[in-house]
Parts: sequence; structure tokens; C-alpha cells
Amino acid sequence: MSNQSSLPQSLLQQSQLDDLLRNNQRFHLFPKDRIEALATTSGLIGIFAGFYDGIQKTSNRYLVENGHRLPRTKGGWYFYHKRKNYELIVGGTTQAFKTGLKFSSIVGCFFLLEYGLDLARGQIDFLNTTAAAALGSTIYTRYKQLSYIQSRKIIIGGTLSGVVLGIIQDLLINARNGNVWYISEYKRRFHVNK
Repeated sequence: MSNQSSLPQSLLQQSQLDDLLRNNQRFHLFPKDRIEALATTSGLIGIFAGFYDGIQKTSNRYLVENGHRLPRTKGGWYFYHKRKNYELIVGGTTQAFKTGLKFSSIVGCFFLLEYGLDLARGQIDFLNTTAAAALGSTIYTRYKQLSYIQSRKIIIGGTLSGVVLGIIQDLLINARNGNVWYISEYKRRFHVNK
């Protein structure tokens, strides 16, 4: 009987412990959940963007390939549009899966790299996000074999985006009463009270 009465209390304590641990996590999610959620969300966005892009490209290609032999009868136009719609669906779906997979992979790798840097340094802060963004954008420019000027622009833009994203994440952690070392140090040195 006492075992059953202590069960809700232990579940409550576990829930409170999880909340305390989550306060110091990025986006208030544990790393596995965070990486899965962000990779899935970006994959869905990539699917929609890829479908739209695939339809546009396929539509233009179909017009170029068949512009010299446009139909002249009502039945001919019916079959022209029927075939075009089939091509659009196939082209859009193919591009949707390619783009969705690309978006999901890139975002998943970025947040996995960020988590790896969090573990390596033992701190969760904007420096790890900045380093992950700089490293990710450098790898991208090397993979695409971009020129020096293009590489420089992308690396600087990626690094600045990483700084902004990292600071936003740190502010969210601080808003949930989590521990961000440089904010805690600032409060300690200047005796800032909440």
C-alpha cells in the first residue's frame, strides 16, 4: 500500500528533476529530442520548398521540350495538359524528397556538431554554436569548391548567424533560470539581482 502512495511522489520528483535538467538545455529539449525535432521540421520545410521548386522547373522544362509542337485540337490540348500535370507531379515529388533530405541532413549535422562541442567543452553557450556554424559553412564551401570571395562571404555570414543563434539560445536558457556562465559571472561581479 505504501509503495503505491509513494509512486506518484517519485514520479513528481522525477518530473521536477527533468525540468531542472531541461532548464540548462538548448530550446528546453534534451539533445536527442532537439536534434530529431529540428531535423524533422527542417526536412518538412525542405519537402514543401522542393515540391514548389520541382514543379516550377518541370513546368519550364516541359514547355521548352514541347513548345515546338503545341496541339491544335481540343483533344490534343487535353492530353497535353494531362501529360504536363503528370510530369509536374513526378518532378515536384522527386525534387521534394531530394530537398527535404538535404535540409534535414544539414540541420541535423549542424545541431549534432553543436552538441558534440557542448560535450567537448563541458559548457552550453554561444561559442559552441558559433564554432559549429563556422565549421559547417567552411565544410560547405570546400564541398561546393567555391571561389575565395564566395567562400569568405558564406563563412562570415554563417559565423555571424551562429553568433546570433547562440546568443538567442543563451538568452532563452537564462529566461528559464538556467545557468549560462557569462551571464552568471556578470551578475556575480556586478551584484545584479533579478
